[in-house]
Amino acid sequence: GRQIALRAPFANNRIDPALFSPAAVNLAKRLPSSTDPCGEITYSRTLDSDEWQAVTRVDYQAGANNSIFGRYMATAFEQPAPFSKSDNVLTTGAGGVGLDTFAQSATVGNTRVFGANTVNAVRFAFNRSSVHRGNPPFFEARDLGAKLYNYSPNKEMTVNVTGGFSILGGTQTVGIFDTNTYQVSDDLTLVRGNHQLAVGLNMAYWRMHFLTNGRSGGDWQFTGGITGLGMADLMIGRVARLEHGGPGDLPMDMWYSGVYAQDSWRMTSRVTVNAGLRWEPYLGQRVLRDHGVTAFDRDNFRNNVRSAVFLNAPAGLLYSGDAGFPSGDTGLHTQWMNFSPRIGI
Repeated sequence: GRQIALRAPFANNRIDPALFSPAAVNLAKRLPSSTDPCGEITYSRTLDSDEWQAVTRVDYQAGANNSIFGRYMATAFEQPAPFSKSDNVLTTGAGGVGLDTFAQSATVGNTRVFGANTVNAVRFAFNRSSVHRGNPPFFEARDLGAKLYNYSPNKEMTVNVTGGFSILGGTQTVGIFDTNTYQVSDDLTLVRGNHQLAVGLNMAYWRMHFLTNGRSGGDWQFTGGITGLGMADLMIGRVARLEHGGPGDLPMDMWYSGVYAQDSWRMTSRVTVNAGLRWEPYLGQRVLRDHGVTAFDRDNFRNNVRSAVFLNAPAGLLYSGDAGFPSGDTGLHTQWMNFSPRIGI
């Protein structure tokens, strides 16, 4: 519906096929064919999914003053990639991703009554979520004749042609996102005269592993900035932008702890005072690999002070082992004085 005057090396809006990029020709052979004079291609994309959820709970009265419960929940969602049911590589584009997700949660609790005025409750919980995404393998840059290493475990690459087609995408590549959480808490409640006292603690540990291959096979962009048309740029092999890198691998863990004390004091028949204090030191997240965290020091940047660990790093950046880097391996200063008081009437 519009006329485009293509720039050089086109003449009269045509190009000598001898100037075609061999990699682009090899790519075109892997696309679905069309009888439309303008090359228009229409296709469908199947999106099926299966999901289920299960919940169960068990209660046990161990004695007159002792009760125990256990609870478990699991939920799953599975969506096959549309490309797994088609030989059309265009179905891997935006929205065309396979998902295999599973989440589960388990809790065990014990509540014990020590007389009429004292109750203690202990809880242990485990949560896990696992999200795997991706597409079946198809081809990589080397299969087309472009000498680019593929860091992904899959044969895959991302191609985006402005005004044309797209293959795959950063969020359609192979990715794994797993998180495990362990948590324990203990709450003690006491009634003493007009005071209802409570003290307790909560500790949790997270362990996470995130892995993405958004640029592992190369992210190739053809924008039309050379000839005026994205498809024309592709056919003569003029890449506007190529992003390439290893897998984004991020293993992390984190500790959390909190301790509290509170009092609900019935001063009169009409007035109740609630007061409490909570201590939650901030410990930060750790990246579980050497030199995986970077810190920034503004004064070092202004004074052009560079890292002694990575000599070519820009001024101001600090790594584990550099003077001034926060102790530990989180890249953050631990905040021990995180106190949260509250009062209400």
